[in-house]
This record gives sequence, C-alpha cells and structure tokens, in this order.
Amino acid sequence: MCDVALTAKPTGQQVKLTAVIDTGADATIIPVRYLQQIGARRAIEAGLRSQWGERRTVFLYLVDLQISEITLPGIYVVGDELGAEAVLGRNVLNRLQILLDGPAQWMQLLNTA
Repeated sequence: MCDVALTAKPTGQQVKLTAVIDTGADATIIPVRYLQQIGARRAIEAGLRSQWGERRTVFLYLVDLQISEITLPGIYVVGDELGAEAVLGRNVLNRLQILLDGPAQWMQLLNTA
C-alpha cells in the first residue's frame, strides 16, 4: 500500500488516497469518484482488458500524481466506475526506483523520478 495525492490541472484541487501497488498492472486505476471530486476531466477513451480477459471501454484522466516528495506530472490514470480500490500500475511504477518487501508489507522509494 502507498499513500498518493492526485491533482487535477484545470482546478488545482487535490485528493489524497491509499493505493495498492500492483507490479502486474499496466495502468494506474483510480475510482472515478476521486477524479470527480478534484474536477479531473476525461481525456481519452480507451479499451481495458482485465486479468480474466474481459474487455471494456474506459476513460483516461490526466492528473499530477505525488508519492512522498516525488511529483509525476501529466500521468494518465484509468477512471474506474465500478471499483473502490486505487491501484498503482507500471505506468507509474516504471518511473520510480522502489524497494518492495513483500513479507514485511512495506515499500521504500529509493530515489527521485
């Protein structure tokens, strides 16, 4: 788990939430209610395939994402209209150097992006 903050560029509003770190997920997924709360706008319509092979249409939202002291500007996140869990996927994780300790259930950022 990881604490993150999302900021919508058009409004400057921010929301803080806890996300699951998922190294198997290609994309970062955020419940749409958080994106609506900060006034983030739909940017792109896309297709998403779940781990079970199911495909559905989703919308990507452009936000700035902050983890600890590191801000990643201009990150596309999937707006999840069905789920309640935020997921940090590889589109974010691949920009960071992270130490994951699964048995201890903690993570550490090793450097800035």
